[in-house]
Amino acid sequence: MSTQDQRRTGKKRSAGQTTRKGNGRSAGSSRQGDRISSRSRRRSREAQKKRQIRFLIAGLAVGLLICLLAFSLYKLVSIFLVYNSADREYDNLKQYVLEEPITPDQLPAGDFDPDTAEEGEEAPAQPLVPMTRIDLDALRKINSEAVGWIEIPDTVISYPLLHTGDNSYYLSHTFEKEKNRNGSIFIESSNKDDLSDLHTIIYGHNMKSGSMFADLKNYLKKDYWKEHPYVYIDLADGAHCYEIFSFHEADVSDISYTIGYRTDDVYADFLSQLSSSSLYDTGISVGTEDAVVTLSTCTNDGKKRIVVHAKKIY
Repeated sequence: MSTQDQRRTGKKRSAGQTTRKGNGRSAGSSRQGDRISSRSRRRSREAQKKRQIRFLIAGLAVGLLICLLAFSLYKLVSIFLVYNSADREYDNLKQYVLEEPITPDQLPAGDFDPDTAEEGEEAPAQPLVPMTRIDLDALRKINSEAVGWIEIPDTVISYPLLHTGDNSYYLSHTFEKEKNRNGSIFIESSNKDDLSDLHTIIYGHNMKSGSMFADLKNYLKKDYWKEHPYVYIDLADGAHCYEIFSFHEADVSDISYTIGYRTDDVYADFLSQLSSSSLYDTGISVGTEDAVVTLSTCTNDGKKRIVVHAKKIY
């Protein structure tokens, strides 16, 4: 082989070798590109899964929020219906209130005449006002435990008054004995139902709707007491008026919740404590000859009680 042929052959080999090397690099680049493409697709799938999970979590959160809102709305509607049911019942019962209460300055003179009275005869300490404004018989046909009616004019407090041997029953039952959180206004079971005890306690709820004894909290303001100084209670023996002389917040263990007094020094001390506990001085004196009622309800937070004390005028 000539030198010239050898050069041509060498060039061919060199070219062949270069081609083979070039093909090797191209295949390697292709495999690397496939690996990059695979990783990219895997990352894309993972990102898509993460988005799907986020959407699922967001959907569950929205669904849960909707359920909570629906449940809250249901509870609000249920509470409203409960309140409304009790309000309708008590509004309907007001048809048995036939007249307005008689204020102390409107009291009839009565039969006592000091000019013609016998020697030693005294005027009655508390005049009698006949029961003419409440149809108690009609109320008792609905509920035999009805004993009368309690009212504070120009407030929402105008309700039938109940007495039973179980203090808990009327906390959750209306006058018509329907189960309802409004409950009823009722006398302490240990008291006599004719309010003949020296100290009688009357209970009622402080409803958020403003019904039952909710207005008692307004007596924490002196101006409110000046505008609403009397409590009227109608019983089988007639109509009675009580003048409010003290109001304050109290614990459930407060002396305000003690009963069974007699006209002695113990009772005098009790009355003194009620007067001194008042948030402000009403200037109304009270003595052992006075019978007293205490109206009791819970504070807004339920931790204490609001108590309003009033002495009997007639």
